[in-house]
Amino acid sequence: MNQTTYPNRPVRSPIQPHPVELARKKAMDTQDSEHPIRKEIRRLCETFNLSATFSEDTGTLSALKTPGLIAVKCVLSKDGKPLGVGHGTAILTRINKSIERTSFICLNAAFLSAANSACKVMDSLRLDAYDKTSPRAFGEVRKATEDEGPVLASDKQKAYLQQLIRLHCSESDGEQWLSQIDDLTLEEASQLIQRFVS
Repeated sequence: MNQTTYPNRPVRSPIQPHPVELARKKAMDTQDSEHPIRKEIRRLCETFNLSATFSEDTGTLSALKTPGLIAVKCVLSKDGKPLGVGHGTAILTRINKSIERTSFICLNAAFLSAANSACKVMDSLRLDAYDKTSPRAFGEVRKATEDEGPVLASDKQKAYLQQLIRLHCSESDGEQWLSQIDDLTLEEASQLIQRFVS
């Protein structure tokens, strides 16, 4: 009797995660203090000396002419240069009679408005500094993810592909396709689905 011997090949345990899945987890592990995004956050964290200047917003008062209206303007500056201007208003009414409370609401609204507009300018300043000093962190993260390999097909894609293969392929062709499903990338699975559906 003739016996055929097949070479042994390593078989991955179904319990062990796929190497690509492990790589993806590593790339997204922001608990690691050496992760590129953590390094970038540390680089960007610094102390800013900002000043907030509040003044009565006479332009808003004269434009609206609403009884009981109070208006405040806030200019947020860094190193003497304005970053953002905010406006806050409140109305003194029978329901809201407290002068202090209404004033505080108005001041806080102006400050938050100024901070909101200053964020856009701060982002622009950071980007300018960013371009001059180092490569983009996002590029590093994306490169790290790309270096780890392609993203595997999702479970939904695999299940749908199995149905399509059983529906459109002969038994021998179907077995061959089914044996390859677990190693398909997201993009390959998508292309294969389109091939069967069209």
